[in-house]
Amino acid sequence: MNITAKSDNGRALIFIKGTIAGWRETERAFTAQIDSLIASGVKNAHLYINSPGGDCFEANEIVNVIKKFPGKVTAEGGAMVASAATYIAINCSSFTMPENGLFMVHQPRGFASGRKAEIESYLELLDKMSKTYYDAYMAKTTMSEEDFRKRWEAGDFWMSAKEAKQYGFATAISGKTTITKATADMIAEAGYSGPVAVTDNSNINLNDEKEMNLNGLLAQFGLSASTTEDQFIEMVGEWKRKAERVDMLEKNEEDRLNQEIDAILNNAITERRITADVKEDWKEVLTSNFEKGKKMLAAMKPVQKPKVNTPVNSPLSTDGKKWEDYENDPHALQALMSEQPELYDALFADYQKRQLDD
Repeated sequence: MNITAKSDNGRALIFIKGTIAGWRETERAFTAQIDSLIASGVKNAHLYINSPGGDCFEANEIVNVIKKFPGKVTAEGGAMVASAATYIAINCSSFTMPENGLFMVHQPRGFASGRKAEIESYLELLDKMSKTYYDAYMAKTTMSEEDFRKRWEAGDFWMSAKEAKQYGFATAISGKTTITKATADMIAEAGYSGPVAVTDNSNINLNDEKEMNLNGLLAQFGLSASTTEDQFIEMVGEWKRKAERVDMLEKNEEDRLNQEIDAILNNAITERRITADVKEDWKEVLTSNFEKGKKMLAAMKPVQKPKVNTPVNSPLSTDGKKWEDYENDPHALQALMSEQPELYDALFADYQKRQLDD
């Protein structure tokens, strides 16, 4: 098994190639790579899987490590994704198969030796792992449980990329991948008895990593795997133009709102509803909640020297505070309005009444 991970433009690229085996020798280094990527701020990951399968328990552990990523985990397959490798594939949010790729599922297999108790213990463990795999496939497939169970119990269930998508195990199909004679032999050794076309197409000249980067980008943006590189570049240009337009509109709206806030506050100062030294405080209130701040300002009356003092122990006071005490403290007035609206209305009504009495 060759399993590696690295960062690429803020995203993790993970390659899983060959037979899934030897996890004990690989786990520590691979897990350290994943932990390091996540610690550096990487949230999303994209996998390239080209494997005949292998140890179902090890595939389960690989899935557990990959699930550490807090963002989206997408994947794509090579010429063959079979057996335990399919469990990794279906645990990703999307999975793309090449047009000439093969996908195969079957029940987990195992071998045990030793005393009767040891064999029984292993059978119990294998039974639980089989249920884990079965439930995962059933959660993905579009097949009825009856149809899938027949395939499951019959043995190896080989699918073309088209069938894998039809049955819900793949989400998209990409262009053809290169299949060498060695790859065709590996597919045959995995038990596939159908024809495998060996390709030597000069149009397929991307290495695995470059092709993976493009397919990964398409998956991240929710685009079809058949999208060409030129189409993708054109789309990026259009998105950039739209983003610039949105930025310009947002900036214009921000400037307009700031001008309106300044006009409202300057008018409030002129009318002596607030004093100039609290203008910035009021600006902060209006910026965070324009409608509420505007309503609070509208409720305030011009500052006047009271002719008659209200006793401190007035039933409408709050810890000795009256409406006048809140007028030049917009944050406290905002809190009073939000948290104690009835008291807010009562204090303001009391203030208005005393102004009329004066």
